[in-house]
Amino acid sequence: MTNFVDFSDHAKVWVYQADRAFTDHEKTQIQIALENFVAEWSAHGKKLKASAEILSDFHIGLAVEGNVEASGCSIDSSVRFVKELGAHLQVDFFNRLKSVVVDEKGEASVVSYHSLKEHTDKKVYHPIVTSLKGLRENWLVPVATLLP
Repeated sequence: MTNFVDFSDHAKVWVYQADRAFTDHEKTQIQIALENFVAEWSAHGKKLKASAEILSDFHIGLAVEGNVEASGCSIDSSVRFVKELGAHLQVDFFNRLKSVVVDEKGEASVVSYHSLKEHTDKKVYHPIVTSLKGLRENWLVPVATLLP
């Protein structure tokens, strides 16, 4: 994570996972789109201290920090942006029944959330981190930590 270095652990973060890996060409398009979005992202007419980045071959993240907090309308605008980006790329960022697991060689693959118990020897990207601290410290975790 490079763009979030100036943000504290308390920054609010939204992570979106694609249902497939991004191509190199798509990563260029995504980075430009993310930069354009956060440059204009505001809440109640006030610019948000925001940043966005590609977190992995499957993930994008948005972070907000500061005196101006993201409101319902600004969060709605970010969701619209991510939906539009997904439609453009033909990627689903909202399928919560898929997980990205990583093996000991660092190779990632998309699996059904319901099949995680078959991948206990791997790590998984935690699907519901909400703070930058969680992203920094508790994002890629052993699959077993998410199983009941």
